[in-house]
Amino acid sequence: MLARMLRVSAGLELLAAALLAYALMQFGMSAIPAVLLALLLPLAVHAVPLAIEFVTGAVIDRRPVARLGAWGLTRVWLDETARAFRAFNIDQPWRARFAEPAIVPDSARPAVLFIHGYMCNRATWRPWLIERGLAQRWNCATINLEPVYAPVHSYTESVHAAVERLRRATGAERITLVCHSMGGLVARAYLRAHGHHAVARVVTINTPHHGTLFALFGKGHNTRQMRLACEFVRRLAESDEPVEFVCFASQHDNLIVPRDNQVLECAESVWFERIGHLAMTDNDEVLAKLIEVIERPLPEVHAPVTREAAAAPSS
Repeated sequence: MLARMLRVSAGLELLAAALLAYALMQFGMSAIPAVLLALLLPLAVHAVPLAIEFVTGAVIDRRPVARLGAWGLTRVWLDETARAFRAFNIDQPWRARFAEPAIVPDSARPAVLFIHGYMCNRATWRPWLIERGLAQRWNCATINLEPVYAPVHSYTESVHAAVERLRRATGAERITLVCHSMGGLVARAYLRAHGHHAVARVVTINTPHHGTLFALFGKGHNTRQMRLACEFVRRLAESDEPVEFVCFASQHDNLIVPRDNQVLECAESVWFERIGHLAMTDNDEVLAKLIEVIERPLPEVHAPVTREAAAAPSS
């Protein structure tokens, strides 16, 4: 569903670029400069709203650690724009049907289910799984959260089915969930709906655990469940997580504002700098830390991790 939507969107962007090139030539611009300028339009579709997000974040987040100079902020913005263009114009519309990674029936090998975020699909994870080789290192599975604009808790049955498929295929008693953005809220809703017997660890990446300012401008029931201090996130916060949680967060996330909302009090927090929201899913530093976390021995007990017992933030 999302892939089709994005293909239509990409087609409309190219049509608009063609019309812009034609208009520029009608006003006397030569063909090559007109075409090159028009081809910037699909990039601008991402670059302009991302610039607004980064500037808003810089204005609201006054912490010293979050301060960047103009050039530093520009570099983060350019990296995020490039990642967004690839995700929404190439990978997710056209390359989301890659085969699920081969499973090795070995219960000792890490078994990991990857859960994407809002307005994304399983191709979010293609750079790490296919190009960086995670699918050869671990037993990996992905999922598409559909319908795109459905309530967060409505995805829990699909997650449950994917978890059980991965457990059966690998022989693993418990698996790890790696979740980007809204996917982390989906994982928490799944644990409350189906219990924690099948999951040993959850890694969330840029998840709005306490909501985000920008959810006010999103579409769909799920965005309303990501608003600041909304009923959904408050209800999730009423209980501690029943498994080990590790929250990856960026000091310069453009979409989760306030940025402290990316971490849970009961979780280990791992902070990164100079990386945007979507760029966190295609970053070598983040990947190296993820490998370190996933390949730790799994916790031996299912006891809830309390706020008092949470590990100190690390970097």
